[in-house]
Amino acid sequence: MTRPTFDMKISLGNVLSIGSVVVGLTMGYTTLRADGLETRRMVATIETSALQRESRLRAVEIQQAGQSSDLRSIQAGILEIKGLISSLNKSQP
Repeated sequence: MTRPTFDMKISLGNVLSIGSVVVGLTMGYTTLRADGLETRRMVATIETSALQRESRLRAVEIQQAGQSSDLRSIQAGILEIKGLISSLNKSQP
C-alpha cells in the first residue's frame, strides 16, 4: 500500500483553492457586516417609531384624563340642577 507523499511545490491548483477560500470568506464577511448594519438601521427606525407612538399615547391619555374631569364636572352640575328642579317641584302645590 502506498502512502501519500507531500512535496513542497505550490501548484496553480493550490493557489486557486486558497484564492477561492479567501474570496469566499471576504464576501461572506462583507455580506454579514452589511446585514448587521442594515439590522442596526432597522432597529433604530423601530425604536424611533416606538418612541413617537409612546409620546402620542401619552398625549391621548392626558387628553382623556382632562375630558374625564370635565365629564365629572358636568355630571355634578346636572345632579345639582336635578336637585334644584326636584326641590322646586316639591315646593309648588
